[in-house]
Amino acid sequence: MMKSLRNAVEKGNLLLGYVSGLGILLMGLMLCYEVVCRYFFKAPTIWAQETSIYLFIWTMLAGSAYTLQKGKHVRIDLLIEHLSLRTQHIIEMITSFVGMVFCAIVSWQAYEMIAASVGYSKVSATLLRVPMWIPQMALLLGFVLLTFQFALIIAERYEQVFGSKKEEKSPC
Repeated sequence: MMKSLRNAVEKGNLLLGYVSGLGILLMGLMLCYEVVCRYFFKAPTIWAQETSIYLFIWTMLAGSAYTLQKGKHVRIDLLIEHLSLRTQHIIEMITSFVGMVFCAIVSWQAYEMIAASVGYSKVSATLLRVPMWIPQMALLLGFVLLTFQFALIIAERYEQVFGSKKEEKSPC
């Protein structure tokens, strides 16, 4: 059960990691297009800036769980690196638990915000009039995935610290 959950979360994180990379590429292309239109043709777009901001939000939040999975989030390990590996794992379990609780709370609040946006038919205050639940959904998706990734880290570290150590028996 745990292995299949881990595989599903890791595959989802990998997919969203690639989607985030594609999003960054698209964002760069849109902004280049905007610069060319604005400064060379004196005809700025009405969509490039707002769309690139929403795309930035999506790429940042969608890629955050992938980044955590790969251990690439910023961490300060000046003191921790001098502790035993077991103690490091215990500290990582504690900090991951705090992170998981925080991400679960943000996920719940994001759901409430999306429900309100849908209920009140909120749209952006620009000419595009984007339904606000679309960019807000990035917050929910990103933090739900972070919650699951923190839970997986806790489970992995727990197994490393407290897992059963089976003695190997010789075949003779």
